[in-house]
Amino acid sequence: MASLFSWGRSSNSNNSKESSISTALFVTPPLPLITEEDALKIPSVKSAIELISNSVSHLPIYLYSENEMNGRIKKVSDPRTKFLNHEANDYDTAQALKKKVATDYLLRGKAYLYKKEDRLYHLPFKDVQEELYTIDGITISRKEFVYQGVTEVTLDESEVIVIDSATNGLLVDNGQLLSIALAQLDYQQSLLSSGALPSGVLKTASRLTEPVINRLRSSWESLYSGAKKTGKTIILEDGMEYQQLSIDPDRMQFIETNKQMVSEIARIFNIPESLINSQANKYNSLEANNIAYLQNCIGPILTAIESALDKNLLSDIEKELGYFLRFDTSELLRTTEAEKIATVSAAFNNSLISFNEARAKLDMKPTEEDYYLLSLGKVLRSESGELTVLNLGQELNKENNSGGITSSENGDQKQQDSTIQ
Repeated sequence: MASLFSWGRSSNSNNSKESSISTALFVTPPLPLITEEDALKIPSVKSAIELISNSVSHLPIYLYSENEMNGRIKKVSDPRTKFLNHEANDYDTAQALKKKVATDYLLRGKAYLYKKEDRLYHLPFKDVQEELYTIDGITISRKEFVYQGVTEVTLDESEVIVIDSATNGLLVDNGQLLSIALAQLDYQQSLLSSGALPSGVLKTASRLTEPVINRLRSSWESLYSGAKKTGKTIILEDGMEYQQLSIDPDRMQFIETNKQMVSEIARIFNIPESLINSQANKYNSLEANNIAYLQNCIGPILTAIESALDKNLLSDIEKELGYFLRFDTSELLRTTEAEKIATVSAAFNNSLISFNEARAKLDMKPTEEDYYLLSLGKVLRSESGELTVLNLGQELNKENNSGGITSSENGDQKQQDSTIQ
């Protein structure tokens, strides 16, 4: 079918600038307390960013339509969705593009996409400067984007898709916590690499002069100091004694501090801690864990991306006809095999899906004849005493101690010989 949406010609496009005099407002984002490169040196931050960005990047985006009459939603085949799922442009895959968008969205609070000739390009947040224009001093009448790449280029608002989280990003909003985490890692690394933490003392019965002390210290550090020299045999001079100090990581609270920091970082990313710390699982099943992850963390990111794509890629007519772009999140809700079979079996036993539909959900081939499983266990009884067998579409009438089974309004069979006791 023909493309239902036209890239670069959405209802938001306004290529003509107002003839009225407008005032430019330069938007300068707050300076982050920590750089992106330093933040990604923190293992739990790197793990969280990779987890979330990979989750977003592998989810496909499809075009759907909603029927106004019955509310049914169906997927619409459109060749242009390949730029959202396969090739974003001649050099980037759609998977890589979505991963970059998710990373900027989390760390910077905004992500930018450039539309050109039915292609999408990622604009790094640090290279984009927004310029807002106002006529009345209250509302924004126009936007421009200055991209500072190889050369400085001014882009019209119709050429740029802005995916906004309505925050300043984790580098600003949670920069202090990330700085503490980085300082903690640097402190631990300095202790382990230099061996500055005293693990024992040397004792001697005689008084040592300062030159002897300096010589002894220099000799000791060159022979036994540092993590790579741990475990070497110590040889002492005559009259000297080595006494070991009992200091371990637990007493230094390294382990406890690291656990607490991982928990705090999981909290600012809104992800279940068990996803970056296997010892912290509080959910009883994989499905419950994935649902919490989808609702609290991934859901808001997907909604922001979907809203930006709908706003910039669909016209008013297409929106009125009920077309919209959505992520397919079924991959995130994968369950264990036992949970999947139990869920499908329950749906089939309750007549919600057919036998072949159940087999399809289990990735099994369909049978030649399809059918639904029905049950006669549910019967409606009205105030007049009439009984209706739902699955047969028949009514049981009771009149003067005699009656029969008659079909409902749409039925075609009648039986008058039966008697209700």
